[in-house]
Amino acid sequence: MPRTVESVLIVAVNWIGDTIMALPAVQAFRAAHPHAHITVMAKPGILPLWEAHVVPDSRIEFLSGTHGTWQTIQLVRSSGPYDRVFILPNSFRSALIPWLAGVRPRIGLAGHGRRWLLTQPVDPMPGPERPHQSVEYAHLLLGANRPTSLPAPQLSVSHAETQEIDSLVCDLPRPLIGLIPGAARGPSKQWPRERFIETGQRLSHDDSMGIVVIGSSAERPLCEEIARDIGVGARAIAGRTNLQQWLALLASCDVVVANDSGAMHVAAALGVGVVAIFGITDPVQTGPLGNRVVILQKSTERNRDIPRISEAATAALAAVQPDEVCVAIHQLLVQKGSAV
Repeated sequence: MPRTVESVLIVAVNWIGDTIMALPAVQAFRAAHPHAHITVMAKPGILPLWEAHVVPDSRIEFLSGTHGTWQTIQLVRSSGPYDRVFILPNSFRSALIPWLAGVRPRIGLAGHGRRWLLTQPVDPMPGPERPHQSVEYAHLLLGANRPTSLPAPQLSVSHAETQEIDSLVCDLPRPLIGLIPGAARGPSKQWPRERFIETGQRLSHDDSMGIVVIGSSAERPLCEEIARDIGVGARAIAGRTNLQQWLALLASCDVVVANDSGAMHVAAALGVGVVAIFGITDPVQTGPLGNRVVILQKSTERNRDIPRISEAATAALAAVQPDEVCVAIHQLLVQKGSAV
């Protein structure tokens, strides 16, 4: 059959937080091109996020390794042809695959030695200060036609997964507060374990709130230790869910306390109240996108790219006190109408 709509491939970013910050730009692109057929290519671990998003018409896997590269090229060729491809990541490989698959035009940021792989290299946004990362993605996808304000990211959670999670937390008191002590970047973005414990103890003992400590499989020992030290009314759920169930678990919380992490971004996108604890990363550039967000940060130093271990970041994180977090939680509960 003759093709009557534009077919667009979007190579997605590889981290959960970056993915959430890209969603508003993709939604704005959809609004500007309502009849386009949009395919998103994403790493297998990220693909479920795009399955929960409203925009993609189809999705393909961005596979790892040398063999995975050739498999991905075949997937791109067999799922096309495409009229253009937008390459959101800055990596060389993310531009190489569309080049080898013969998709053109290829649109992405230059740098990392890949300018020659792009038919339309895009320069970074001008100006002395970098804007929020979501705006940078909109600049790449829409250029000068990007809207002055971007829509909030949209994610959906299935009824079946909501029911599965309800069975894990239904006996906990309400409101339900999620504590998320981990961060993929490591200690330079993690509020001290003792602060999470003290916060959980105050909420569960003084206010009779339910506490769920949430994390990945790698963070399971940390989450179980925090839940144990908080005591009755706290439960660790780490490494026991797939990504879709993890979304449902976050959505079941009334408020979450999170580091600057992917979970912070997902919770905000789901409309959950978020107390976001920042060290020296910049919330102006990478803060959560949502209407129910309180950012707590003590340091005036700003560094977007920090090492995993940073004394300055550790000190800045430790300066945030449980009292401040508890006040912010109560503010968000009042805003939602769930105050105890």
